Order: sequence, then C-alpha cells, then structure tokens
Amino acid sequence: MKKTSNFKNLIYKSAAAVLCLCLAAGILTSCSGGEESGVKTTKSVVSLNSVANPSVAADLHFTDTASLADTGITSGLIGLAIDEKTGSFGIKLTSSQQVWSALPLRDEIPEGKSPAINASVVSLKIIGGTEIFYRNSQDNSVAYGTSQITTTPTGADFVYNIFTDEETAKKTAFDKTDIGFRVTVKVELVDGSANVSCTHENITGNPDAFIESLDLLNSFGAYMLSSEDDFLLVPDGSGAIIKTAVYDESFEPLSFAVYGNDPSQLSEESSAAIIPAFGMKHNGIAFVSLIQKGDAAATIKAQKATGISEYNLIYPSFSVTPVHYENETLYVSKGTASDEISLCYRFLTGNNATYAGLASACREQLIRNSVLSTKNVETTNYLPFCLTLTGATTKSVGPFSYLSTLTTFEQANDMLIRMRNKGINNIGIRYTGVFSGGTDSKDISNAKILSRLGGTEKLGELYEYAAAQKMNLYLDVNILSSSTDFSGTNAMSINKSDSSYTPISAVAEYMEEQPAERKLRSLNKLSKLVAGILSNTRYYGFSGFCLNDVGSILYSDFSSGGMLRDTAADTVAKAIAPLSTGHSTMAVGGNFYMLKNIGTVINVPLKATASQSGAYFTVPFVQLVLHGIVDYAGNPINTEVNLEETLLKNIEFGACPHFEWNYEPVTDHTDSDIFYYDNTINAAAEYYVQANEALNDLRDARMTDHYEVDDGVFCTEYDTGSMIYVNYTDNDYSTLGVVVEARSFLRVN
Repeated sequence: MKKTSNFKNLIYKSAAAVLCLCLAAGILTSCSGGEESGVKTTKSVVSLNSVANPSVAADLHFTDTASLADTGITSGLIGLAIDEKTGSFGIKLTSSQQVWSALPLRDEIPEGKSPAINASVVSLKIIGGTEIFYRNSQDNSVAYGTSQITTTPTGADFVYNIFTDEETAKKTAFDKTDIGFRVTVKVELVDGSANVSCTHENITGNPDAFIESLDLLNSFGAYMLSSEDDFLLVPDGSGAIIKTAVYDESFEPLSFAVYGNDPSQLSEESSAAIIPAFGMKHNGIAFVSLIQKGDAAATIKAQKATGISEYNLIYPSFSVTPVHYENETLYVSKGTASDEISLCYRFLTGNNATYAGLASACREQLIRNSVLSTKNVETTNYLPFCLTLTGATTKSVGPFSYLSTLTTFEQANDMLIRMRNKGINNIGIRYTGVFSGGTDSKDISNAKILSRLGGTEKLGELYEYAAAQKMNLYLDVNILSSSTDFSGTNAMSINKSDSSYTPISAVAEYMEEQPAERKLRSLNKLSKLVAGILSNTRYYGFSGFCLNDVGSILYSDFSSGGMLRDTAADTVAKAIAPLSTGHSTMAVGGNFYMLKNIGTVINVPLKATASQSGAYFTVPFVQLVLHGIVDYAGNPINTEVNLEETLLKNIEFGACPHFEWNYEPVTDHTDSDIFYYDNTINAAAEYYVQANEALNDLRDARMTDHYEVDDGVFCTEYDTGSMIYVNYTDNDYSTLGVVVEARSFLRVN
C-alpha cells in the first residue's frame, strides 16, 4: 500500500541579507567529472559569514519508539518502521523488536538529561555567495511542511525540500537569490540489509548557492547509556574499537578521511581510512555500514559520550562540492564530488555482534559489490616473504645532491642467494629506485632502467634466478606522480596551483634526507600512460609491477578535463587493470578501491594511529576482511622500534613478514644501520621459519574471530578450526591444556 504524507511545494522570497558579491564566473553544474570539473572563483573583501538557523524544532530531533509505525516491509530479520511526525525511520529486528533509529530515541534519555539538539536525517553546509548556512532536514524541511514520505514495495523514499528560512519555504515562485535544495533519501530493504541512498538537486536555480558538505544519518543508532560490551568501530589504521562504557573525559571527536586526505583540495587534515566502513554495537545488537557510493568523498566521524557530548555516535560526512577560501578568494569546484551517496547497513545479533562478525559481513558485501575478488589466495609450500630493496636514492652534500647506489642487480642476486641458503623462500621482491632518478623517480612514461645498477642485462639475470627459485620480482612504479614537471600534463589543485605531495620514505628519513616533492598527474592521461609503461617495459625481465603511489593517495584533478575524487577512484582502478594482465601485482598502502586485481599488499597498517587507552584499542578489522583473499604485510619489521613485539603482531594479525634492506649501508654506523641487511638477516630467517610453520597453510583461510583472552594475550581463529595465541606478557599463559610461553605464540589445531 502506498502512503503519502502532506507535502507542500511552497516557495518564497529570501529573507537573507543581500549578498555582498556574486560568484565571478560560470554556473554550478551537477556533473561529477569530465570537462566540467574545473574551478570558478568569487572575489570577496570580507570573510565568509555564517548565518544562524532561524528556527529550531526541538521535538523533531527525537523519535518516540511508539511513533515508529511498522510498514510491513521486511527482508530477512529486519523490518522498516516510519515516524511520520519527524519524517524519519527506524530499522527493527523482527525477532526482538529492538530498533535502530535514524534519530535518538526519546524513551532512552535518562531523567534529568536535556541533550543537545543536532540529530537529523540529513544536514547540509550550504554556501550562498559569501554566506554559510548550516541547515537540516528536521528544522528546515519537516518543520516547514516541505517534506514527503512515499512507501515503495521494498522501502520508502524520504524527500526533504530544505530552505534557508521559512519565508522562502512558503513561496510559490523563486527569486534568483533564493536558496533551496531537494534531498532525497531512499531506504530499501534487500537481502537482509538496509540500503540507504541519497541524491540532491538545486530547486531554486540560484547559481551562487551550492552544498559544500552533507552529513547523512548523523545520529543513526545514537545512544547515551552504555552496556559493558557496547562499542563504536572506526576505520583507524587496521581498525579500532571505542569502548563506550569506559569513561574517558579526555576523548576528542575523531574523523577519518576515506582513502586519505585530498592533496588537491587543501582540506583540513584527518587520519586516513583505507576501508570505507564503520560500525556500532549497543544492547547486544550491532551494525556495520559500508559506503558503496561516495566513498572517495567521505569522512567518517565518531563521537564518544563525555562531559561535552551526551551521545555515542558514528556517521559519514561527504564533501559534495570542494571549496577553498584563501586570500579573500573562494575557490569552488564546478562539479560535485558525490552526486549519489549509497550506504549498506548490515545487522548482527547474539554471538555474531562482534567486530569480527562485522568484518565478515563487510567482506561478504565487498565481494558482492565486486570490490574484492571472489578468488582465494593460491597457497604454495612457503609463506611469502616480502622484501623491499632500494636501487639508487638521492643524497645531499651541502647545496648539491647526487644519486647514491644502495643495491645493484648483482648485489640483489647475492642477497637472494644468501636468504635462500638461510631457509627464506617464496620471496616477493619490491625493487624501488631502479628507474631514472632513483627513488626520486622521474616521469615513468620516459623512465629507463638505471645503468649504474647493471642495466637491463643484469636485471634479466636477477629475474632468471628469482623465477627459477619461484620468487617474484616487482618493479616499483609511481603511476600518479613524478619528481619533475609533466610539461603541462600535471593536475591542478582547487586554488589553481600545481597539485603535489611529499611521499613518506623510511630510508630518506633515516638518512636525514627530504624526499623530493612530487607533482601529481592529470588523471585523464592515465590510460595512455599505462599503455606506454607496458610498451616500454615489454623486454625487461620481471614478474610484475609494484604500484607505489596508487595504493596510498587519491586526489581531485582540477585541470582542464579533470575530475573529482569519486570519479578519480573509478578512473584509476580501471586504468591500472592492464598492469595486472599476465603479471602478478603488488601494491603499497592498500586503499580498498584499487585492490580487485592485486595479489599482495604491503604497508597495510597493523595498528591504529590514535593513542590507545582502556577506552580505545587496535583491532585487525582490515585483516579480518582481507585474509584469504590477498596476501598482505605490514610496514617493514626492521623499521619498527620494538622488533620482538612487531614480530608477534604480524603473527596475531596473520601478516606476511616484510623487511626493507639494502646491500650497502646508508650511514657510517654500519653496525646500527637498520636497513643494512647483514644486521637483521639472521633474526629474519629465524622468525620466517616459525611464521611459515604457523601461517602458511592458513593463507587461503578466512579469519573468523579475534579477541583478548586475558590481559596481553590474544587469540585469532580461522575457519579451518585453527587458533593462534599470542602472548605479549612476561609470564607464561596456560589455555586448553597447553602453555603459551612469555613473549611468544602458539598455534592450536
């Protein structure tokens, strides 16, 4: 049955102050990429002014459980309920009638509490000329009578006509200075999941008004009082859990930019998330949300209830129209980065309502969405050992610099022979700094193998030995960047300067060198570039490519014919696919949007970036998703401060060992040089034997659970029935009739 609430298509004259200045050129479009993705500017003699919301409808920011009327629409174990009064909805578990509400439940507010009013289905940051408006679905649509709910066979459509004030909402014809946007939120129950999509359009036609950012479901599942097992799951590094029942007054709101910050947008720095997912558990039930569209424009935000904030909440915010204000100039993108946003909410109960259960549901959805491969890792007799080598790097002497050779191809061959003799097998060699410019590589489209390393002949000999020993030799390539100008083909940032970034290099940092700033490539050149790389390297001896910058950076391209991040992610993923055809492929970093054809990922985070406490700790969420689908390794073990603890962490997280070595020392202090292979090769060989025995036959298995069994003792379970215990303490630990020795690990089958 179709139900439609009262909908008033009312329009009015803007009561806002006359705009100081208009945008100088162009008209906003809603095209996401292509030729419309340049910039336009507006000159201003004053700062942007924030205009307060003229009305706040307190009753519309909370939902009463009794007001959530069942629609009869169900899928699996969930059903859709609608609150006509607040224009919102809830997802009910049909087995228990517990509800995940889009707005906080008034029933759960403790007596005497008066929480702040900021919950909404949708909230917008709007820029109109030189003014900023923070408006939302509750105060500026539902309260004005300009919202509509229409049920569908599988869900409901929630339409919000959001205006800057009530006078505009009452109009029947718009002026050019009026500001209003229609935001449509579609909720569909499919395969036991709730799919929530969001689109937007400018309904007043004001060319100077646009949505800068959009928060979707900023209070979904928000709660004040915590049970002992309640948590928020954030995509911090490998993943992290916020224990909401543990009081932490010092906790500050967290934000995680999906796929890292955009070096072209000059935006506020946030921690990077390599996976576009987040979750929550409350009162024994949990959800995980996967951002399916708009992920590259998303920032995931989390807040823990403290003395400042009353609610525990986690939600995504989307950069709809990139902007930058600098020197009294407002730079505005012509295109929008997220024309359509889509989230998939999966719900779990009972013993499955753990972060491991959420990871399993997330993995299933990523495979279903063709983001991750359906294939399992192909196992061999030995666990992969990831080895990063440096061919040549830049050294400075006063004002001068020169290219210093650290590992020639003959030296690399000698190193592999020695490793093989020590029992290290199945080595995957990531060889950096082998092309023109060394580690400060030039434009890869014109790069040549460095003759100082032995040239193509010695490279071929190295590959022949590696192939004979069933090792893989990956040539490290920077697809998106160069240490020199691209002669007019480099990308532009939003303020019309050349887009660039400075890579992180452990070797350079150890040598007290500053890596060269790298120019970012115009993205519409990628397909041609990849074709050139394949042509230029077709006679080289190597197993495949290691994709360096592609796995760790993603940016908007504001040059002519450029594109914004969402389009860029799809463009990059498609452009690099041919590099995997007929080759095995390694990647650095692990941003999920580009993992489909990757066999091995290195430098995958094995910890969170934020400080850990009793209320905040690292979990292997990323590893729980990836294990069995791709081989992965963390940062080079020899670069970590605590070598023993790092080795144990690799076992706990099911990671392949990864070392970064050079044949020649990079400092005068050879005995303490962490990159000089002779200093740690014996420790690496000893560790490899143990790691191979524990992990190799589990490479194609699913990691099914992970938990702390006692203080400092952790257990990782696999779908084969195997369990690996890791003991970080100084005392032996007894379990299941066996003993896990101090500072050690034990596999139990």
